[in-house]
Amino acid sequence: MNVVILGAGEVGYHIAHRLAREGNNVSVVDQDGERLQVIADAMDVKTICGKASHPSILEAAGAGSADLLIAVTTNDEVNMLACQVAHSLFKVPTKLARVREADYAQNREQLIGRDDLPIDVIISPEGEAAKVVMGRLNVSSALDAREFFDGEIQLVEFVVRPKSLLSGLSLKEFPEVMGNLGVYVVAHEHNGRWTVPKGDTVLLAGDSIYVAVSRRQLDKLMEMLDMACHSPQGRNIMIVGGGHIGFKVASELERAGAMVKLIEHSNERAEWLSDQFKNVVVIQGDALDQKLLEEENIDKMDDFLALTNDDETNILSSLISKRYGVPHVVTLVNRSIYTQLVRQIGLDVTVSPRLSTVASILSYVRKGRIHGMASIADGNLEVLEAEALETSAVLNRPLKELALPEDTVIGAILRDGKIIVPNGSVEVETHDHVLIVTTSASISAVEKLFEVHLEFF
Repeated sequence: MNVVILGAGEVGYHIAHRLAREGNNVSVVDQDGERLQVIADAMDVKTICGKASHPSILEAAGAGSADLLIAVTTNDEVNMLACQVAHSLFKVPTKLARVREADYAQNREQLIGRDDLPIDVIISPEGEAAKVVMGRLNVSSALDAREFFDGEIQLVEFVVRPKSLLSGLSLKEFPEVMGNLGVYVVAHEHNGRWTVPKGDTVLLAGDSIYVAVSRRQLDKLMEMLDMACHSPQGRNIMIVGGGHIGFKVASELERAGAMVKLIEHSNERAEWLSDQFKNVVVIQGDALDQKLLEEENIDKMDDFLALTNDDETNILSSLISKRYGVPHVVTLVNRSIYTQLVRQIGLDVTVSPRLSTVASILSYVRKGRIHGMASIADGNLEVLEAEALETSAVLNRPLKELALPEDTVIGAILRDGKIIVPNGSVEVETHDHVLIVTTSASISAVEKLFEVHLEFF
């Protein structure tokens, strides 16, 4: 597949890296020569220095033979114009654009269409990140929580506690301990290394695991593990940062009935925010001001959400909230260099707009019927929701006989609205939706099991 990526920032870099590693022909366009050099040194891609919306630059990048154009520059207007140029001059069949401005995203139905802006998919980093933040709040004792199958399956991460029900348990003993509760362990971390576990994997205190569980049984699982699972309604929540993500999350929490205090540094932005809410208290001030935090009763908060555009402010304010005993802290981390560091300093629940955006974009460019995709385990593992069609290679064979890659596991199957927890004798049927956890290196092999023909969503 021939792919043109516009923008060599964090998102463009990681998309290029993924697609190039899978054998696609990738070209990357950016005006920053230093960024392009970093990409050229790290992977086998073509780089072009220039303005992404200019026809001559797009032509040099190979737009004339491109199957897909992904516009992820930092400028919404450049992304949208580049899609128009790619459509009008080069007939690129599929075009994805990152659009951050809320005014554009809210009017996407009127803006996008065959006779309007020729963009097949608009990706909103803020919208994707806000979804992840809300998922963390709904399962506040978990380190991570994702939804699949339209919310029917929850993928939840938590730490194995000392002397807990799971400590010292091997995965082959899991069904016996869980009884009628349908739970499947799909990822395991020990000593900082994430893997797809096997039946003889033993869970030790301090390990982290991801489990797939039905939405209807999530409360029962958390109760069994003596962990909290609460609705945001009635909770005291402090948000730092009233940008696009903070605004979206505060809006969702206001609708959910939470008691929200939002701290915004910019006086102009704080005034605007005050006009948008009825039941959210907006405070103009510095999130690192200890006196301000104490005046706003940070020690009485149930949740603290650090959602500014500045990683250092998010990390420091989160550490301060931990010091005041806030039980649940979510930290937004934009730069990949911090992703591995924050957990080492005690910030377990993080959100990365970069990872959320990359996963959303990649879910649209996969072969076969891949309906959803997410990166978990600090980006080390991939989760795919795939639909089995009439000619898929996974049909009508017991799972134990499938030629799955070694680092791959099927965590759940949705059939006619019912969740099936897999075992070796279960067979995948036509139109089943299958939840798969694998490594990025094995995605191509997994796709082939569900592949029918090249299709973009």
